[in-house]
Amino acid sequence: MSRRHHVLTALAGLLAAALLLVAGLGLPAVADGEPTDGPSTPAATETATETATATEQPTEQPTDDDTAFAVTDAVFRWGVNDESNNRAHAPGTFNFLSAGKAPDPGRGGQTLDTAGRWPTTKAVAWLARSGNVRIEKNTTRGPRLADYAGLKTAADDTTTLGSPTAGTFSNHQVVISGGKGEVDPAAGTATITWTGSFTLFYYSGMTFFTLSNPVLKVDLAKGTASITATASGFASSMEDMTKWSPVPATPVTLVDLQGVGAPQLAAEKGFTAVAKYLKVPFKPADGSAQSTSGAHWGAFPASFLRFLEKAGSAAYWFSSGGSTDEFKVAKPITVSWDAKTAIVPEKPPVTPTVPKPQPTNQPGQNPPPVQPPGPSLPANQPSSPALPGNAFGTGATTPDAGTANPAAYEPPIAYALTSAPTSTDRPVQDGAAWEWALGILLLLGAAGITLSTPFMNRLKGTR
Repeated sequence: MSRRHHVLTALAGLLAAALLLVAGLGLPAVADGEPTDGPSTPAATETATETATATEQPTEQPTDDDTAFAVTDAVFRWGVNDESNNRAHAPGTFNFLSAGKAPDPGRGGQTLDTAGRWPTTKAVAWLARSGNVRIEKNTTRGPRLADYAGLKTAADDTTTLGSPTAGTFSNHQVVISGGKGEVDPAAGTATITWTGSFTLFYYSGMTFFTLSNPVLKVDLAKGTASITATASGFASSMEDMTKWSPVPATPVTLVDLQGVGAPQLAAEKGFTAVAKYLKVPFKPADGSAQSTSGAHWGAFPASFLRFLEKAGSAAYWFSSGGSTDEFKVAKPITVSWDAKTAIVPEKPPVTPTVPKPQPTNQPGQNPPPVQPPGPSLPANQPSSPALPGNAFGTGATTPDAGTANPAAYEPPIAYALTSAPTSTDRPVQDGAAWEWALGILLLLGAAGITLSTPFMNRLKGTR
């Protein structure tokens, strides 16, 4: 080999030894063309990694969805049903919700005046808010606190409610906050109690009742979920308006809920559940029959209806065969765990409901019923009560504005309409000529008697 070859071999060996020495000292290798910021020790790298990991972790560990929790400001929201937000059958009257417990008007057959007071005692009976209870109107712009004028307008706050069968409703809901209790998704139980009352006025106050202190009770092991409450009100007789007495406060099951399970109890904000009504049977105490035809037949719970039978208005809470049976179906109930994160109801459609045509009947058939077959009117309906000129004041948003209501209310009368055959193929009878001749003679005779009577009286000297 040449001397040059030996020199190159020696240089290569020295370079290899230098690389091994650098690796042994732990110095970082530098890629070609990559700048460096100085040495980085293993200790510094480890500290930076721990800091980054600690920053990424949440400050609180997430809770188990099945963990039991207490509630201190739960919210109860319910629209009851469409019939409770509808125009009533008596002229100038409506069905509506009120916060608080309505005072005794002193006697039956009363309607609230334009300020929501009883005309007999001047006591305020209608309230938008009372304690934990408020009435909200769910409008096309969202929910707002109710006012007296809005009880007679649709969800757009402009369209006046149509006839009782038109299908336009004021869209109010009762909202109760401050609910206290405990929810245990793992055990499948929940108990929440609300303090407060709300009143349901029908016929602008001719009949009404109050529901107080609702309680949510859920026991999934038993398959039960319900809202209970205490009902109170007054009863009278349509035949004898001197009879007026309070109905004792009665515990009732307001609604039974369906579709409530562990997922609903473990939900972040709360849940909305269907209130059982459709296809629920009921046997009225007066011997009348429940209507079980059509898609909307059903009933509220029996204990609730037994109370209403004493108050005289049970037929408005089960399918009785009336023209507004479909509006009696119970609305869903929403329960929110906390008022700060309460579930907000969906806005109704901007376009108001198209009014339905009035029911009609074919010739020779009975017209469809316009009242429940139980009490044709509420039990405390007088035979002829005087109604205010306008129970809701005047204005552009007031129904019947500029027109006076009848001075007295008369119950609606159902007429059985009949008609003669309309066919043009009626056969010609024999002997028609002598029938015409006889008819002419009878007419001439009647005319003669009519003309001769005054003449004979004058002859006798009488008038």
